[in-house]
Amino acid sequence: MTWYTSFFTDLANGFWRGAVQPSQTSAEVDFLVGLGAGPRVLDAPCGSGRHSIELARRGYTVTGIDISDEAIAHARVLAPSLDWRQGDLASLGSFGVTADLAVCMGNSFGYLDHAGSQRFLRDLGAAAPVLVIDYGCAAEALLPSLPGEIRMSAGGVDMVAVNTYDVATARLLIDFTFTDGERTQQSACVQHVYTAGELTRMLNDAGFSSVELFGDTDGGAFEVGSHRLLAVARR
Repeated sequence: MTWYTSFFTDLANGFWRGAVQPSQTSAEVDFLVGLGAGPRVLDAPCGSGRHSIELARRGYTVTGIDISDEAIAHARVLAPSLDWRQGDLASLGSFGVTADLAVCMGNSFGYLDHAGSQRFLRDLGAAAPVLVIDYGCAAEALLPSLPGEIRMSAGGVDMVAVNTYDVATARLLIDFTFTDGERTQQSACVQHVYTAGELTRMLNDAGFSSVELFGDTDGGAFEVGSHRLLAVARR
């Protein structure tokens, strides 16, 4: 079983719902809107729906797909009229969604192995002419200051993340512990690490003719030490 199929429980999702401030979601959606794509958006994976709901509030028609039944159920309560779908993005093409803009936000790229990531990008390219990948595990962003351990509390959940980096396979291995005072979840996460150049070549191979690399939603250029990579690809 792939790690992410059972990772995103109410404890993990509850932590991330509490950790992200509304101002961050607003800034990210401002960035997406500023790309000038059409009105149909595919949000994959959508998590608990924070981007989908804000995009819909601004007039976009959104389809949100996520493997976590807890996250989709939470999103449906918040916005029952949106097109929410539960399923594995390893087979994104089977959903038959077409859009003007596809987004993979929240550092959700790299969950699949290399072949799976290549297929995922091809499926996104088939679904929409414009794609945004929000990737916090790009090598230039991650490796200069990779912390060994992170402790945070949000949404009533305490989180401890212990990071190790496997140089032979270019994978970030994270051992998570989530605790809400009564329950504890211990889960391992694996994210494949690519350089910005490698991701650009993968996007080109997936049918995107141009790729722009940004370091944040303010539109600044991506560089070594940037907090994240926002890759905007167009067919």
